[in-house]
Amino acid sequence: MARTKEVTINGTEFKLQSVSPTWYMDHNDAMGMTGGKPKTAKYMDGLFKNVVISPKEVQNEGMGYFDAQEDLSTAEALLKEIESFLRGRE
Repeated sequence: MARTKEVTINGTEFKLQSVSPTWYMDHNDAMGMTGGKPKTAKYMDGLFKNVVISPKEVQNEGMGYFDAQEDLSTAEALLKEIESFLRGRE
């Protein structure tokens, strides 16, 4: 069963759901986060679409949601929360 966690960042509540360790490591590798040229925006987009289950706009639009709001601060803070959650450092 997938683990879940709720976090509030800059006044918005996000609900996170875990992914498999294999998916997470494969995503890191595919995005160059473990060597090679990192594709940070695509990395964040994949995490947002696969880990965030609420709000649905973030799950559906990924980085596009934050682009439309010109909100890098919340996106970066959410990334940190997701990585900590997936790595079990809650």
